[in-house]
Amino acid sequence: MRRPPALLVFLSVLLLALGATGGALMSVLQPQIRQYASERIFAAREVHTLSGSRDYDADVVSEIVFTIEAGLSFFHTHGEGMGLVLLFAAALVASLARPRMLRGGLQWLLGLSALFPIGYLAYSAFVIVYGRDRGITLAERLLLIPSGSSAILALAGLACAAGLLLVNRRLRRTGETLLPSTPLSDADNADDRDGWKRPPRAVVLAAVLLIALAELGGAAMGRFKPEIDSFTSARARKRPDLHGLVGSPDVDAEILEEIRVKADAGLRLFHLHGEGVGLMLLAGALVVATYVSAPRLRWILYAALTVGGFVFPFGYLVSSGLIPFRGVDAARTTAAFFVLVPSGILLLLALWTLLLPLGRALLARRRGATEETSEGVVRPPLLALVVAALVLLVLAEVGGGVMTAFKVDLDRARRAQAEARPLVHGLVGVRQIDGPVIDALLSRADFALRLFHLHGEGMALVMLAGGIIVGNFVSSRVLAGLLQAMLAVGGFLYPFGYLAWSLMIPVLGLQPSRDLAEAFLWIPFGGAALVAMSVTALLLAGELLLTAGAAPSGP
Repeated sequence: MRRPPALLVFLSVLLLALGATGGALMSVLQPQIRQYASERIFAAREVHTLSGSRDYDADVVSEIVFTIEAGLSFFHTHGEGMGLVLLFAAALVASLARPRMLRGGLQWLLGLSALFPIGYLAYSAFVIVYGRDRGITLAERLLLIPSGSSAILALAGLACAAGLLLVNRRLRRTGETLLPSTPLSDADNADDRDGWKRPPRAVVLAAVLLIALAELGGAAMGRFKPEIDSFTSARARKRPDLHGLVGSPDVDAEILEEIRVKADAGLRLFHLHGEGVGLMLLAGALVVATYVSAPRLRWILYAALTVGGFVFPFGYLVSSGLIPFRGVDAARTTAAFFVLVPSGILLLLALWTLLLPLGRALLARRRGATEETSEGVVRPPLLALVVAALVLLVLAEVGGGVMTAFKVDLDRARRAQAEARPLVHGLVGVRQIDGPVIDALLSRADFALRLFHLHGEGMALVMLAGGIIVGNFVSSRVLAGLLQAMLAVGGFLYPFGYLAWSLMIPVLGLQPSRDLAEAFLWIPFGGAALVAMSVTALLLAGELLLTAGAAPSGP
């Protein structure tokens, strides 16, 4: 795989560092952020149409502060997500877009897309300064829509280029081509100065193992949620004094529900952060192997990325597991002190330190100098897998935009579908009774659509990362092809289970639609992707053990 311009690599790592740092600061400084935002809103009461009385305006201010916090949270998630998309997409553009003008145009579009996460910082700031409605509109028009559209156009153009190369390869067998012969193998033959370098097998194993564990955790969390909730409640009931249980069913039910929600949130965060940080670990390792020439610094960065990145997501698993035994606050404190803070600091230090050699490489490229490292050149994944991942990535990004832009129309159509099937949803024809039922259905359908956007983007990146790992670290060509095929088919179709679930909820009801999506999409195709990543992790671990066992012993 060819390297993109150093500026795009620098921007991608900068977004990863900013997104990770933003999430850490938002977690640590949440009370201060709320207090600052509240004071600024009360001070500009004309802008926010407040009455001037804190008692009357408290609910309005709370909603505005929630909007500001949502913007900061989106900056954290989209900063990390767009950093990964930028890095992998830029590498594919450099490898697949052969005409110089096409390659340059796609690289410019990708560079502009780096502003998308910054739009959410502006989103929060504009809400404080200009009011909620006007602030959101300004952030969307000035940053979010232009940069988001730039990302979609770049990914769509890249998907078309990869698709044409795939068709051209098929047609070449019959002697007919759509494009001049420029096979993907040309990228394989890139010399050491232009290609990405392979990171150590142990670092790659940590990345793929973390992704596999995160996917396994997400699957277990969805499949065994009633059993997990029952286990959490049973352990909490055995410690009534710790959790404030008083023996009254009505009071205790509310407390136990909060405990279950907090424990479930920890499991979800382990799933999300495990997948995201696993991808960050691989991306960071590729950058270290390619751009860091000093051996000592390179191994320090490998160690910080591997230890910090691999350990960090388990902090949420520790927090979730300790909640029924230690209480919510004590569990979070323990997980933060022993796992999240130390590993998070290691990961952040590695990301910010990596910007220094990247900046040096950027200046060296401008002067015409290059630096080389000793690792082998990375080969690209199968072209069919690349096309499938890019198409899924485009659909996920478009789905996210459509979900936001047409939410009112979607809710109206879903409401009409649900009201037309009263027997399916248990409606009785009384608006006061049916209204909350339909609102709950619409909320779940909207949630399922959001999961299609999130899982579509995440699974597309897992497909690309998994394809790179399998193509470069699995020695058997037959097995490598099989694993990449499982990633391509399973990874592509798995997120559509959430889209199908969202579409079927107003028609079939919540549970029947979920059962269908699980039986026909989540289990078979999600299982295929999970098996592919798990087998890859086992193969890497086995080869690593064999290599260590075959190493000559010292005198």
